[in-house]
Amino acid sequence: MKNLSAAFPMNPSPTRNCCGYCGATSYHRVVARDDAGVMRYTEALRCTGCGREYANLQVWRQGEKEEPTTSPVATAH
Repeated sequence: MKNLSAAFPMNPSPTRNCCGYCGATSYHRVVARDDAGVMRYTEALRCTGCGREYANLQVWRQGEKEEPTTSPVATAH
């Protein structure tokens, strides 16, 4: 049997690269229209797991309460 300690480090990285709310390991940047109507990336990030929107990477990792980063979209009733 091989030594598994080499494959699984005993001291994992202290940097946590996952959503602090749901644990997902990926996100994508939010795209929205600017004042001229052109689609552009915003600074906001949306978690691919829970769909929450976060202001920046640090907030995504910590899972802090989400802050509105874009104006709400009106929906037809």
